[in-house]
Amino acid sequence: MKNKKNITNNISPKKTEQTKKTDKLYKIEQKIFYLKKEKKTIKLRHYANIDNAIKKNIQEVKSIKKNQFKNFLKNILSIINQIDNLVKISKKSVSVPKPVIEGIRLTNNILEKNLKTWHIKKINQTNIPFDSNIHTFKKNNNKESCLNNTQVKKIKKVGYKFKNYIIKKATIVV
Repeated sequence: MKNKKNITNNISPKKTEQTKKTDKLYKIEQKIFYLKKEKKTIKLRHYANIDNAIKKNIQEVKSIKKNQFKNFLKNILSIINQIDNLVKISKKSVSVPKPVIEGIRLTNNILEKNLKTWHIKKINQTNIPFDSNIHTFKKNNNKESCLNNTQVKKIKKVGYKFKNYIIKKATIVV
């Protein structure tokens, strides 16, 4: 019996050493696994941050372009109105030479084509119901009397619309 105990005692310390080593090895492998996983999530977070920054910059560029274009349109409206006035005057005038009249009309046509390609529409329709979103009254008209589905009779100053954004409201006479 003594021999049996010695044999088991000799075997068990080796087993405990082995289990301790395997436990250590297992813990180290777990640490490696979690560190790899953490490294992967950190990497993914960095990629997500980069992607978000790119998307944010694209949105800012679009916004800047849109606002710059709107500001450009607001600044060029006086030129557009002057060309429209020149076309109206040249139709009535007899003293203006024909080449000048043709040049003004060609310039106006080119401008009209560009406005269409830029998705800019003139607000110059008559005989339509008054819409406070796109129309404004001439100073001396009574606003209250014009709100009840009255028709637009005459456009004093043309308005402009860029897609769904009103650049300038049309000034009307009811």
